Amino acid sequence: MQIKGSSVFTVIGVALATMVYPTISAQLPGTNTVYSIVSISKRGEGIAADFTWKNGSQIVSFSEHTRGKVVLLNFWATWCGPCRREMPDLVALSKEYSGKNVVVVGVALDQADNALTQIQNFVDKFSIPFVTVFDGQQKVAEAYGRIPSIPTTFIIDKNGKIIQKIVGMQSKVQFETAIKRVL
Repeated sequence: MQIKGSSVFTVIGVALATMVYPTISAQLPGTNTVYSIVSISKRGEGIAADFTWKNGSQIVSFSEHTRGKVVLLNFWATWCGPCRREMPDLVALSKEYSGKNVVVVGVALDQADNALTQIQNFVDKFSIPFVTVFDGQQKVAEAYGRIPSIPTTFIIDKNGKIIQKIVGMQSKVQFETAIKRVL
């Protein structure tokens, strides 16, 4: 079998893309990887529970990812109508407040057999730029005092203190008002 020059470059390019894509995919809008929870630890009363996820070979913790930032921690599911309606506002807020010490983190609570695939498809469809973790066992939800209904959002200050728990769908303006009270 003879491989022509351009074919060799194509094969090398595909091989490199295959090796590099998983590393950069979490950073590209619309290609955010959904991460599975590795561990969870409760902290003091009124302090945001910490949890970790694996990004490639690296373990990332919620507390490190959000250190020194105001956090909008949103619990949602792909099948939840109100969650789906507020997601474009969360995406917009994430983009608008990027670099302004505000971070959005999503916790998907789907429990279907193919939940991880459904969540990844949802993240891709909505071009979700923020970290999304999969909590199929509801362990993170439990650490935050059991989520009564979704969507539920926590506003967390720069020191990890839970400032507000918001149950139900919110508008962009309502989220922004909550964030600005803490900034």
